Order: sequence, then C-alpha cells, then structure tokens
Amino acid sequence: MNFETTIGEENISILHVEGKILGNAADVFRRKMNDQLQTGRDKLVVNLMNVPLIDSSALGAIVITLKSCQQSGGKLVLLSPQKAVREVLEVTQLNTVIEIYDTEEGACAAFA
Repeated sequence: MNFETTIGEENISILHVEGKILGNAADVFRRKMNDQLQTGRDKLVVNLMNVPLIDSSALGAIVITLKSCQQSGGKLVLLSPQKAVREVLEVTQLNTVIEIYDTEEGACAAFA
C-alpha cells in the first residue's frame, strides 16, 4: 500500500491511497490520516481511486478519523471509491454518514 499527500487550496489535505486496505494495513492507513490531523489540517479528502478493496478494519479507521475531524471542527470526505469499495460503504451505510465525491474539485468544494 502506498500513500501520497498533497495540500490543496484552503489547506485541504488530500491523501492519495493505493492498494488494498486489509487487516494490519488499516492501522497504517489510520496513522496516515491521523498524521494530517496532527499537523493541524482538519480538512481531509481521502482519495480511494486506486483502492480495489477494503475490510472492516479500514472502515473502522475511516470512522475513527471522521470523529476526530468532527471533534476538531473539520471534515473528512471520500473521493472516487472503486465499485467494490463503494458497495462496502453502501452495505454498511457509511455512505449516509460520509460524503462521497467523484471529482477532486467536488470533494474540495465540500469544505467551502
């Protein structure tokens, strides 16, 4: 699994994730998201375009980070989840709690 962070306008962190997020990889995923919050950036876009599969551990990491963002007055949104990932989000109904966008522009506009 690979990660890259870019900083957009308005100090929005965009975390680009590549690879499956399963088991122990979810801990690394959670730490990478948390690292952004520790730098004072509480506006977080998680780009899942290159993530073919996630499990319950990854969902837990997303929920924990979502709560941390909300507690600090920020927000977390998801960008371009692949079909299998989107289906997991729908089955667990996380798509009703976390905003999901198909474009980076749309995701970043969510913070306006």
